[in-house]
Amino acid sequence: MFTRFTSMLHHAVEALAPNVSLQQEFMSHWKSVNQYFVDVIDHKMSVDQTPVPGHLKRMIQMLVREEAGGEAGVPGPCMEYLLKERILETLYTLARTDCPPGMKQLVLQLFIKLLSHVRQPLLPHIHVHRPVQRLVKMCGEVKASPAETDEIQFLLTLCSVVKQDPYLVNFFIEMPKPKTPDSSKSEMTNNDVIEICPRQSRFIIVDSLLSLMHSEDARVSVKACEGLMLISSLPEENAARHLLANTNFTSKLTSQLCSLYTALPKALYPADIEAVDAKWGLDIASSVDDRHSFPGKRSVISFLSWLDFCDQLIGVAHELVAKALALSIHERFLIALLEPAILQTSEVDAIMATAHLSRCLRLVSSPELITEFAFFILGHESEPEVFGVPSSHRLRQRLLERCDHISEEVCVATWKLFEMLLNKPNDHIVRNLVLRNLVSRGYTSSVSLPASAISSPTREHRPLSSPCSLPSTPLTADEPCKSEAAPSGFPLSGETESQSRVKPASFSPDPDDLVTPKDKVTDVSSADGEFVSSDALRSRSSGSGTSPPVFPEQLKRTESNKVELSYSNGGGEGDRVLEKSLKQEDEKDARFIGRYELLDIRQVVSIFLNILPKDAISSHHSADSGYDSYLRDAQHQFAVMSAWHRKFNWPQKPVSKQNSPDWPFYEGLFLQKLLDKLSTMLQQSYEVNLQVTCVASRLALVPHANIHEFLLNPQLPIRQGCRNLPTVLQKLASDIQARVRIIPDFQKKLLGVRHKLMGYSNNSIRRCKTKIAGFR
Repeated sequence: MFTRFTSMLHHAVEALAPNVSLQQEFMSHWKSVNQYFVDVIDHKMSVDQTPVPGHLKRMIQMLVREEAGGEAGVPGPCMEYLLKERILETLYTLARTDCPPGMKQLVLQLFIKLLSHVRQPLLPHIHVHRPVQRLVKMCGEVKASPAETDEIQFLLTLCSVVKQDPYLVNFFIEMPKPKTPDSSKSEMTNNDVIEICPRQSRFIIVDSLLSLMHSEDARVSVKACEGLMLISSLPEENAARHLLANTNFTSKLTSQLCSLYTALPKALYPADIEAVDAKWGLDIASSVDDRHSFPGKRSVISFLSWLDFCDQLIGVAHELVAKALALSIHERFLIALLEPAILQTSEVDAIMATAHLSRCLRLVSSPELITEFAFFILGHESEPEVFGVPSSHRLRQRLLERCDHISEEVCVATWKLFEMLLNKPNDHIVRNLVLRNLVSRGYTSSVSLPASAISSPTREHRPLSSPCSLPSTPLTADEPCKSEAAPSGFPLSGETESQSRVKPASFSPDPDDLVTPKDKVTDVSSADGEFVSSDALRSRSSGSGTSPPVFPEQLKRTESNKVELSYSNGGGEGDRVLEKSLKQEDEKDARFIGRYELLDIRQVVSIFLNILPKDAISSHHSADSGYDSYLRDAQHQFAVMSAWHRKFNWPQKPVSKQNSPDWPFYEGLFLQKLLDKLSTMLQQSYEVNLQVTCVASRLALVPHANIHEFLLNPQLPIRQGCRNLPTVLQKLASDIQARVRIIPDFQKKLLGVRHKLMGYSNNSIRRCKTKIAGFR
């Protein structure tokens, strides 16, 4: 009431009094503030009930109006009076005493308006940055203070100003003051130097933000984290070094992460952890949600939200800060807490820790933190593996051993972890798991591939539109999602890595090496060992119902001697998309690299489509194929993977590493476990098979020519004693065909399992055997 009356009286006086200059009015308001503190001794009344706020706000408005009407960058009379009379330092003194009550909040609000509305640089003035520094030190001193909201807003305003002019950050780095020795205690000589006080430098704005980061008010805590993100992202190397050397920045952030992890409840299900969605800054769930979900969900959300904040900060921070924080998380969280939990003998606790690691790995996206996770799980090894020699990195060895653990829960949790690893765009992950063993190309043979090694079981013609027979992603040459690093086909031989990198991306083979299906087809061996020419293969494929060894029945020669795919009537959109994609590969499928022909992509697709016997296919009995959606999803996934890995500049053709070891080829423990699990799918549960095939398909999407050659080339001449994905699938198809003959009513049971897995089952469908569901 008193403030309102004072305001009315002030406006009346302004209307009746003669006009005065802006500077005189500014001085009058400041004198009124001083007079109030002289006249009033007992300051028990709140500052909002005094005339002080009105005078100070009018002064800020005059400063803004003066700047708007004056010359840019030149301080006006009011600003000069503000600096000359040290008004800001006086206001800091009043805020420090908080007298009258609420004065601290009022002064903080005035500083916020002054720094955010006045465009000319104020911080370089000593009478501005000195009181600002003192106010920064005052922020966060009192926990749960009524002024916390104004304190964090003041600090964020400063962070925004510093972000615009990074050199201003040096005003908030306090260097130790020099100390001169006492002349009465020691004699000065010419060689004497100034002693430096042992006190370290202080990064005062970071210290205040770290203090407010632990506020009980979630909004204040989030804003403090925003301020830390702004300061850590400054390009000033000096600021980054002081941030790491003179503050507890990395230790406090990592300690908070470790505290939230240790607070997680022990009794959690991996599926619950996987289903939790948490993002930093969007943690708005309440305790009510826990009653509708699972106990401990709030703790999981808090932990994942904080990890997401650390990941986002590492992504935008200065290079030195990002590496230091990622290394701190590696040492204090991953090694100190997660590794002992994963390596323990208790299966339940090991499964839980592995699920935590998988969820953390799925969340992180910054390159530095992904690299630290990769080093933690896989180690730093880069040399080819040797059969029978365990890895020197204990965690990697233990995890790979658990891939075929007797417990299905342990097995599935471990394979999910490796799926998450392959989802990350990191060169070390691919090289450590796969590439370091494939670059020697020791799996290839110098002789032609026997026909018996690639022939498909005898069966009737199956159209391409069969929904369950899904090819690898058929990307065309002119599609934008095709990576430059992705090979346009599946070559059967390569060159050294050094030779491949110096060539341009667009490979132009020698005209004499260009081979078309019309002119030349690589001869192959028949089942009884004799070599068969391409003409004989054509005659066999057109004469009998048996699938030929190289060109399956689905491939047929027309009058123009052009390979075409047979489609059933009523083919879906996916078939038309695939047909168009394959036709656009005509000019690429006849390249010649070395002495082997580059495969026709349609041959590869057809061979993979015809691997599984017709009797073991359930998709052609129902219309719920989902083939079109699969094709679009596969193209999208390959486009994403190609974009992720394009920065690694992988060669477009398979390469052979120079000076490769002479010992027998070993695919490595990871590929060994993967191929072993694929070959024993008939003895495994559906859950295990689903997870293993997810890992295999994810690995096949990695756009490296050597990986594509090893996994996706069914006509690759394999050295004796070696295996690859096509040979494993051929053996599995033969086992399935033998199993089909001994199971009564197999087709009926298979269709029932399909309906049940797709969610279409009803009570009339009998519960079928697990082994049928395993290889559906």
